Amino acid sequence: MANEPAKNTDVNNTNTNPGTEPKDNGGANTPSTADLEARIKQLESENGKLRQANTNASADASAWKKKYNELLPENERLEKEKEERNAALQEELEKLKAERNVANIKAQLTAPDIGFDAELAQKTAEAMNAGKTDEVFGALREFIVAHDKALREQSLRNNPTLPGGAAPKSVTQAEFHSMGYRERLKIYNEQPELYKELMNKEKMKG
Repeated sequence: MANEPAKNTDVNNTNTNPGTEPKDNGGANTPSTADLEARIKQLESENGKLRQANTNASADASAWKKKYNELLPENERLEKEKEERNAALQEELEKLKAERNVANIKAQLTAPDIGFDAELAQKTAEAMNAGKTDEVFGALREFIVAHDKALREQSLRNNPTLPGGAAPKSVTQAEFHSMGYRERLKIYNEQPELYKELMNKEKMKG
């Protein structure tokens, strides 16, 4: 019995084969480092294939787009020319309509019963056609002022005795002396002060 070897009871001194990883007995499903490295390589390989597939797809798309664009410019040019012609025709039509409307309005404004002058009628008609209300009212005010001024001037010319009218006709004493009753009455009505002065001088001479 004395020669029986002693048993090793220290579990920490359990011999393991060199180069082997210690196993975690607490988690049997935990992957090892080797498993993780293998998985990483697999994912990198798959990722590389995806990148290559994307590159090929982009190249195919670029080639298709280039081929499509080579055929497209002629169609685009024809379509653009068509749109430009339509736009030009529409613009010309709108311009002609505007000119017609302005001409009609101008004709009405310059009619004798209204009496706009040609320049003001043109400006007013253009403003009315464009819907510029402020300019229309401004032109109407301008017309009214000019119209009233013309009426006053005409009235003063027809009746020179009104304030601001034409200068009264000058009558000499000799002319007054040779006048008849009607002529003197006219001076009395139109220029009473002159009549009074001439009459006084006439009395003094008599």
